[in-house]
Amino acid sequence: MADSATPQSPEAGSVPTSVTIRTLFGDKEFLWDKAIYFPTGIKGFPDHNVFALANFPGESNNTFILMQSLTEPELAFIVAPYNMESNSIKPEHLAQAFTIHGIKKNEGAVLLIVTLHKPEDGGETSMSVNLRAPIIIDTSRQAAYQYLLPDASYSYHQTLGG
Repeated sequence: MADSATPQSPEAGSVPTSVTIRTLFGDKEFLWDKAIYFPTGIKGFPDHNVFALANFPGESNNTFILMQSLTEPELAFIVAPYNMESNSIKPEHLAQAFTIHGIKKNEGAVLLIVTLHKPEDGGETSMSVNLRAPIIIDTSRQAAYQYLLPDASYSYHQTLGG
């Protein structure tokens, strides 16, 4: 599990410029001005609003990204950037999500939360992504929202890989 080191603060009582968090991959410094703010939190974690994104060590193609809470060191998610060209999510559904949250198309990004499934019998671990409730990000405002798509045909556990 992760735990927090002392935030790097220029003066007592001031807002720190960064925070160092012990992640599963070692200590990582996150800059507060690069944080993403979730006004309503994430489903199941409504009180956790400030997250940062970091690449996994040795991961050069950014297939998966660590989304780390800056206020709760033990809370982190593996996310995958969504390829807008894939059409796994209908473009009109993403457009609706962007419109509802006032995000311009060229200033929006989408992340999918990844779940690891480890069979109890010790079989091969599999991964899935949550297509039903993607995270949409307004890159210009550094604001993010987990948006429940209106079409129930999207899976909460869309299997990745073969």
